[in-house]
Amino acid sequence: MDHVLWEEITSTREQLRDQYWDYWVSENVFSYQWWILIAVNVGCIVLWRFYIDRSRLFEVLTAGFLVVVITTVLDTVLIQYVFTSYPISPTPLSPSFFVSTYLVLPVIYMWIYQRFSTWKRYLTALLAASFVSAYIGEGILRVLHIYDYIHWKSFYSLLVFTAIGVIVKLTMIGWRAFEKS
Repeated sequence: MDHVLWEEITSTREQLRDQYWDYWVSENVFSYQWWILIAVNVGCIVLWRFYIDRSRLFEVLTAGFLVVVITTVLDTVLIQYVFTSYPISPTPLSPSFFVSTYLVLPVIYMWIYQRFSTWKRYLTALLAASFVSAYIGEGILRVLHIYDYIHWKSFYSLLVFTAIGVIVKLTMIGWRAFEKS
């Protein structure tokens, strides 16, 4: 049995990096999908600026950063193991995190976290946002060829989006309890 040497893996990764750069420059940057991503990201920053609860800024930002950490790990795994991909990216980085990971999802989760304090209302809003994100948001991104499912389904995204929200809420409750003890 042939063993792949680390040098071969490194060489293949270098080739992939160069191919991705060529693809990004020729097919990606300044495409209409690229402009849509730029507009959505800027829109999220503007919405966040106007709707953030400044009296709970540190707490809400902590929840948002927790979302960034979780979604970064998940995106990395999903892309590494070829479950999903981002054919269009605002940056030449692969995997592309600026499609939803660093702005869109954290803003959604921060808004839900700051707006709905009881579990019942929080879960209702979370399930609604998870459904819209998984079936409508990702559906639009797939139609626009910004995001692709390879070995993935919208239902999996629904479960993941919901789990992220539950984890964030439980973690924040735990941290607040720890802080008061």
